[in-house]
Amino acid sequence: MPQGSFSLPVLAAWIMAVVLVAGTFAAVRSQAQDQVPSEDASITRRVESALAKDPFLRSQEIYVETQDGVVNLRGFVRSLEDIAKAGDLARGVRGVAAVRNGLRVANRPSRA
Repeated sequence: MPQGSFSLPVLAAWIMAVVLVAGTFAAVRSQAQDQVPSEDASITRRVESALAKDPFLRSQEIYVETQDGVVNLRGFVRSLEDIAKAGDLARGVRGVAAVRNGLRVANRPSRA
């Protein structure tokens, strides 16, 4: 047999090993991706619930999105105090890693 050539059984074994390793990594990555969105959805629901319990914030136009534990607040409220209060409530929710507060006061021009 010339040097550098493989026999068919050795080549088949290498191919099988590569397929098994690749399949293992794909399964682990898929499980991790499945877990993050469900936790994010749970955090979003808890933040929405906390905002809904506040008598001043519940009727305001606040939208909550969560990605990788980071809560994004957007929408319109009545005052700067409401912006701060919504951010504080969101930070107090279990599982929240950080809050990006993009809320704005309604009928007030943006500086953007």
